[in-house]
Order: sequence, then C-alpha cells, then structure tokens
Amino acid sequence: MSAGRRMRLAGTITASKLALTAAWGHSSGSSTSPAMYYPNEQYNWLYDSATIAMKVEGCVWATTDDNEDVGCMQDASGDGTTYWYQMAMCRRAQVAYSVYATDSSSATCNSNTFKGSYVTQDGLAEFAYLMGTYDQYSPISESIVGNLPMCEMGNNGYYLSVGCYTDGSFTIDTFSDQYCLKRVGTYSHLNDINNIFKNNFHSCYKIYSSKTDASLAYSTAGALISGSKSCTAVDTPMCQNTERITATSKSIGIASSTGHAFANFNVANRAKYLLGSLCLIGSFFMFLGILFTNRRKRRAMMYRKMRASRSRRSSSRRSESRGVESSRRSKSRTPGDSSRSRSKSQARTSGRSSSDKVRSSSDKVRSSSDKVRSSSDKVRSSSSKKVIDDEGGIFA
Repeated sequence: MSAGRRMRLAGTITASKLALTAAWGHSSGSSTSPAMYYPNEQYNWLYDSATIAMKVEGCVWATTDDNEDVGCMQDASGDGTTYWYQMAMCRRAQVAYSVYATDSSSATCNSNTFKGSYVTQDGLAEFAYLMGTYDQYSPISESIVGNLPMCEMGNNGYYLSVGCYTDGSFTIDTFSDQYCLKRVGTYSHLNDINNIFKNNFHSCYKIYSSKTDASLAYSTAGALISGSKSCTAVDTPMCQNTERITATSKSIGIASSTGHAFANFNVANRAKYLLGSLCLIGSFFMFLGILFTNRRKRRAMMYRKMRASRSRRSSSRRSESRGVESSRRSKSRTPGDSSRSRSKSQARTSGRSSSDKVRSSSDKVRSSSDKVRSSSDKVRSSSSKKVIDDEGGIFA
C-alpha cells in the first residue's frame, strides 16, 4: 500500500459516517434505512456494536486494488487496451475473514452475531501491517511477512509470489509471466505463517471493544473493514452469505423463475401442453376399456369353470350313488337266493335246449312235406303231358 493510502485510511470511516448523516438528514420520521444501499448492512451495525470480532476463513486468490505495489501492470504503463484486462483483473493472495458484532463486552462468533464476510484488497502484507499497527497484541505484523516475494524473479527462471493452496493456506507459487498471472505450481508452503493463522485467527479474535478502543475509526476493525471489500459464497466458497442476501436471492430467484415460466408459455408451448393432455386422457380411457374387457373375459372364464366343476360334482355324485346301490344289492342277497337263482338259470337253459329240439324237428317235418309237395307236382305235370299227347293223337 502506498503512503498516501495509509494516511487516508484513518479518516475513511469517520468521513463515511459524516457523509452518510449529511446525505440522509437528521429527520427522525424518515422510515428509509441506509442499510439497504450498502453490502452486508455495514453502516447499520458497525457503530452500534460494543464488541466486534473476526474469524479468518483462509487464503483467497482475488483481485487487488493497489496494482503498483504488488507487481501488477501499472495503470499508466502505456501498453494500450490490449493488456487492459491484466490491469483490471490482477490477482494476488488475499485474506478472507468473517465479522461478528455483539452488544455485550464478550466476543462471540456464531450465526446470531454474524454480520458479513470480507476480503482484503492489498494482499497478505497489508493485512499484517494493519494488524500490527492497530493491535498491539497482534501475533502477526509487517516484519513477519515483509520478506516474502511479491511477483519477483526467482533463480529457476520463474517468478515467485505469495499464493493460495487448495485448503486455504498460504504458499509461495511459481509463475511463468512477469505479472504473475499464469501459475505454474507450488514452490513452498509457509508453515510458520499458516500456524499463526491456525492458532490465533481461525477462532474468534476480538478486533474492537468500546471499553478499550477510543473510537471505531482508529481500531483494528475500522482499518480492516474500510480496506476490504465484501464477498459472498458466489465469489468464493470461503465467504458466507448474510440473511438479507439469502432472502433477497430466494425472492429474486422465485420471481425470475416465475417470469421466465410465463414468458416461455407461448402458443407453441400451449399446443404442446394441449396435445400432451389429450394423449394423457386418451391413454386413461384406453386403460379403462382394457380393464373392463379383461374383466368380462375373466367373468366368462369364471362361469365356465363353475359350470364344469358343477357337472363334475354331479357325475361324481351319480357314480357314487350307483356304487352304493350295487353294494347294497349284493349285501342284501342270501345264500338260498343264490342257489335258487342258479336252479332257475339251469331250468331256463334246459327249457331253451328242449325248445330248440322241437324247433329242429318241426323244421324236418316241414322239409319232408315240401318234398312230398314237389313229388305230387311232378306227378301232376306228367299226367297233364300224357293227356295232351293223347288228345293230340286223337285229333291227328
């Protein structure tokens, strides 16, 4: 950070409050809150809190504000608009932290006291400088990080600068270009600095107290917040969303989705919905028809099965009754009856044989009478011939 920027830092917060008062007036009847015009409702809670604390989330590779002091392309370099994106989007290792404020004297960091997430704009060195300047008990200062390279030429042909690891820790990375925009890999891990953050700033660390600090403008909280920019989960996963941003994003998302739905509901979509509805209704009626048709078939098959089973039952009952009757008859017969039936059958056979004999004798008699008749007929024919011959002789 330049010297002029550091001199203007102390009066930034005080000037912002005075400008806010002048802009919105002193009318007590005004219902408009200036918090809706500022990120994370900064000016609504900053001056009304008794205690402000922070918790460092980790290292974030984000854009920087002071390009000249961190090795980025200078604003007046004269390179033309071709390299303008390198000036505007120059990124360095920044510190991401969350701020918590309470009305009590003790520092508490939870969801009820959360006010917003912030990211520094001038890198790790500026964070260490502000902590060492405004906090006499700070575990980190500019002397600890002052010797770290800030986009400087290394011995292996690459450029070295403070970078961020995937877990949010600070490292020294290698770059292939002089503005440290094209990262190559990790050169070394800053274990000493990472241990300082882990042991002190990853928990709830107090940066302002109304009892010990003379004013907010000359406190660590005022210096850090005024030199940082707010961030959300959209910018980096290490930042958190406030309740106001979450509620606003939900309402905007619902409104935009509803608007898109009505906008896209044109004639073609209506035709598609109508055709789909007709197909659905037709398939429903087809299902009902198939269901009732199968039901009739099932009924007919059921009646056939019932009739077949009834006929089987009746035939089985008849056969059973016949068998019972025959068994009863066989049981009712005695031994005397069996002998009588035998004698009757013998008499019947003897009578049949005698009748057969009589029939054969009568047949013989008939055949003899027929022979007699044939002989008498022959005699008659011979006598008639003689008479005719005699008459012929007479007439002759």
